[in-house]
Amino acid sequence: AGYDHTIRFWEAPTGVCYKTLQHPDSQVNQLQITADRQRIAAAGNPSLRLFEINSGPPSALTTYDGHTSNVTAVGFEADGKWMYTASEDGTLKLWDLRAAGCQREYESGSPINSVALHPNQVEIVSGDRDGNIRVW
Repeated sequence: AGYDHTIRFWEAPTGVCYKTLQHPDSQVNQLQITADRQRIAAAGNPSLRLFEINSGPPSALTTYDGHTSNVTAVGFEADGKWMYTASEDGTLKLWDLRAAGCQREYESGSPINSVALHPNQVEIVSGDRDGNIRVW
């Protein structure tokens, strides 16, 4: 994935591309697959698309809007019930995949570069461009 708006699935042993998805909105900044391997999230600018990847031709399930700049990080809770996104707009957002819209938003005050979900599945750790590490 990258600036050509294409997500490619590769067979590691052979190096063969066996599936592609189009992400027409923007470049792809980051990808994350759910633990059950049924969906993939593609972080773009300024939104995120969630694709169903194992039911016939891959298709976009929904688009998550709310950030105002590049989405730089995405991840899923272990059971796949909610996900988190972070952006160069300085926000970290939590999304319930069973409900519409952003459920919670945190303001970092600086563009967020990376995010990780703690193994306890409750705390989220972010790193921003100013060098701050925050636990939410």
